[in-house]
Amino acid sequence: MFATMSRRQIWQAIVIGLLAGVLAGMFGVGGGFLMVPLYIAWLGLEQRKSHATSLAAVVPIALAGAIGYASQGSVDFKAGIALLAGSVFGALYGVKLLGQVPLKFLQIGFASLLYLSALRLIWSSNPQQLLEGWASVTLLIAVGFFAGVMSGLFGVGGGIVMVPALIIAAGMNSIVARGTSLLVIVGSGLSGTWANFRKGNIEIPYALLSGFAGIPSTFLGVYLSHLVSQRITVIMFAILLLAIATQQVQKARGGSAVH
Repeated sequence: MFATMSRRQIWQAIVIGLLAGVLAGMFGVGGGFLMVPLYIAWLGLEQRKSHATSLAAVVPIALAGAIGYASQGSVDFKAGIALLAGSVFGALYGVKLLGQVPLKFLQIGFASLLYLSALRLIWSSNPQQLLEGWASVTLLIAVGFFAGVMSGLFGVGGGIVMVPALIIAAGMNSIVARGTSLLVIVGSGLSGTWANFRKGNIEIPYALLSGFAGIPSTFLGVYLSHLVSQRITVIMFAILLLAIATQQVQKARGGSAVH
């Protein structure tokens, strides 16, 4: 499986996983927002395959992060179940859309998602419970479905949707929101990855190398999330998202996407 890969490609895939793992652990996201453009720029993957491969690599990374947060009691399992109920089906629908939408739409859509995420990080909201009872459960299922669609379509875990929703609408503090998000990403990631695997969209060697390389760095990210000033990490993360989003827009406008 790895025999056809050069030593450079192997190390590039491992480094991509290491970087994604740190960010996943620190921010409760899958790390796909970083893996997708790096798969394209470093390894020359086509846009759709980079999305599918990223989602597959996200699964072990998210699992490691969820375990790390759960060990500190920072996962809300009840909210996670409601989110998961929507995200599993959303991921399947997102994978279906992946094979139908134009390449330029994928690039612009992915960039837009990153821009919105950056703005969300810069704009800080205090936790508040908007709804209660079954209304709250319904909202979480809807949020999970949307996050799942983003996961299947863009190769991201969906945490950049779920984390702010859990803080703004479910009244969670940011630490618990991140842990819960990673738990849900495991389920939606598995769902979307199975659908992508059946379609032959995944570059399996890259997904395995990045995914398993990201496990130890994810635990490091969880540890750092409790130490580093949240304001500093948020600003750095937002700048990174803006840079990647701008790169995707430039590719779409110039028609220079890698095929």
